[in-house]
Amino acid sequence: MSDGMIFLNQNLLWPVIIVGLVLWVVFIWKEWSQRKERRFYVKLIASFLAIVSLCMIVLKPSTYQESERGKGIVLTAGYSPTQLDSLKSIYKRIKTEEYTKGRTLSLLTDVDSIFLLGHGLETFDFWQVEDKSVAFLGSDEMEGWTVISRNNEMILGEPLEIRAKYAKPKAGHWAILADNAENPLDSVFFEETDAQVVTLSAEPKASGKFVYHLLEKDGDGEVVSNEPVPIQVKEGRPLKILMVNTFPTFETKYLKNFLTEKGHEVLARTQLTKGKYKFEYFNGASGSMYGFTSENLKEYDLLIIDTDSYTGLGRSSKEAMEEVAESEGLGVFVQAGEGLFRLSKSQSPFQFNRDYVTEIVLGQPAQTLSKYPYEFKETLRSQEILMDSVAVAAYLPIQKGKIGTTLLQNTYQLILDGKEALYAQIWTQILNNIAKGQESMLKWTAITQIPRRDEPFQFEVQTPLTDFQVQANDDEIIPLLEDVLVPNKFTGVVYPKKTGWNQLRVSSDSILPLSYFVYEDEEHQSIGQSEIMKVNYRKFGSKNTFDDSASISNKELEPVSPFWFYILLLLCLGWLWLEPKLFP
Repeated sequence: MSDGMIFLNQNLLWPVIIVGLVLWVVFIWKEWSQRKERRFYVKLIASFLAIVSLCMIVLKPSTYQESERGKGIVLTAGYSPTQLDSLKSIYKRIKTEEYTKGRTLSLLTDVDSIFLLGHGLETFDFWQVEDKSVAFLGSDEMEGWTVISRNNEMILGEPLEIRAKYAKPKAGHWAILADNAENPLDSVFFEETDAQVVTLSAEPKASGKFVYHLLEKDGDGEVVSNEPVPIQVKEGRPLKILMVNTFPTFETKYLKNFLTEKGHEVLARTQLTKGKYKFEYFNGASGSMYGFTSENLKEYDLLIIDTDSYTGLGRSSKEAMEEVAESEGLGVFVQAGEGLFRLSKSQSPFQFNRDYVTEIVLGQPAQTLSKYPYEFKETLRSQEILMDSVAVAAYLPIQKGKIGTTLLQNTYQLILDGKEALYAQIWTQILNNIAKGQESMLKWTAITQIPRRDEPFQFEVQTPLTDFQVQANDDEIIPLLEDVLVPNKFTGVVYPKKTGWNQLRVSSDSILPLSYFVYEDEEHQSIGQSEIMKVNYRKFGSKNTFDDSASISNKELEPVSPFWFYILLLLCLGWLWLEPKLFP
């Protein structure tokens, strides 16, 4: 689109016109003797066109054209050449620049709107385009591991379960979970599909910081890719547990033995007859408990109570139990019995649907367990406890505390069958999720999901402490920024200098550090790119055009190419030179 013509050398317009007219008059005077011949008029037109061409070459006529100067293209890793060619065919002279993380884009000084191709910008470079209109086109070229999901921290005895997604897997390849020495622990066969989700599991045998490996191997056993999976396994702290039963059962007996062997302090109360109880003490437990009060319950981390004892609680005992759960964080686990599933909403916080399934399969190798023919009803408060993607238990938060139960029954049969490891995994997973949490003066949160060397690692720390400093590995003091909305919440940024395990700690509290793993540049590439693309879609949306209000339509003067004027000038002068020789 154009808006008329203008001369770049507008100040020479009249001198050029005058000189041109003089030249034409001189030419007419010179050829006036041939005025009665037809060729006179042909030469007159040719001379006029030649003089006009000369004038145009000097004046440089230009038109206002829609300019690509207001738009630019930023190329990031994984961009599609087809997309780039398509844009360049529409915007002939559009500026293009390749993005390098951490480096300022030079074209941003000349454009107000950019097409962003590829996986997108790093989050720490978003500031560069805050005042620009961005059309994020993304990239479809994604192969390899795009998601690796697991708990970064776990308690010894809990099973390690990794769920990972592989884009464009090759049939005949294997996904293998290996330990630090790359000894295989679990494996899944790849199928030929667009994307495959695999679940791999292992059983950590000791506490500490470990780096497992997620391997891809071809049919010949050669390693195609190797992704580190850092895991921090912590020793479970000894719990103070109260077990209450109306009568002894094998389930209670074996659970009590398991908790005792793990070093937990257990007080077990079993009802013999009405008003008479048997007390057992393990690992330093002492005292007796006949009725629940706030005072005698608040010293416990976990209450395990069977269904009959739970339904038989008096009003004062039940209120005391709920009060301690709310205020002190007491965990309450109700051992399921047939009566639990028949209780009304006013009698029980749990809700179930009958599913008529009496068995589930868990573990590697697969083991069949008995369960009650029910499933947990999904509610806003209900939180399921999963093993191998199967809900084995659930709990409801009660302010600081939790109350939970399980659908499994007769789990002691696993011990009789020699499956002690699976039994330990099940009960460690259930009880650790329900027991009172350990209160800390510090709460760390890693914001950067894939830390890399010499790149910003952002973290948060919440603490009521007023005078403290955060230090990195080399004792460098990290500046903190306090949140203006959330009290006692601080954010900081550190640039790790080495790969592998790194640590942040508070100078006044070395017991509660934040351990985080820094990856090599070539590690977690496809996962990092997938995460970057998700963040960019959240930031810029999925539109491939600009908002009219945000993208200004710039126009600039585009000179008409002088090539055509030179051609016309040469043709006219050539004719004027050749004509006398052809027609003497």
